[in-house]
Amino acid sequence: MTKKVKEVISLLEEAGWKHIRTKGDHRVFYKEGAKRPIVVPHGLNDDLPIGTLKSISRQAEIEID
Repeated sequence: MTKKVKEVISLLEEAGWKHIRTKGDHRVFYKEGAKRPIVVPHGLNDDLPIGTLKSISRQAEIEID
């Protein structure tokens, strides 16, 4: 169930999240009406740990398979 960071970013952007800033390897995404921004860590070709992937999925309220 691992996903690459660039795959997760694509899913977020399809769901309406916009990249607002980057600091190091941490990309911050925001969506109008969201409670808080979502931070996606690591390099674009890295696999996200399962816990991080589930956390992003829960915060963004999207299904990531």
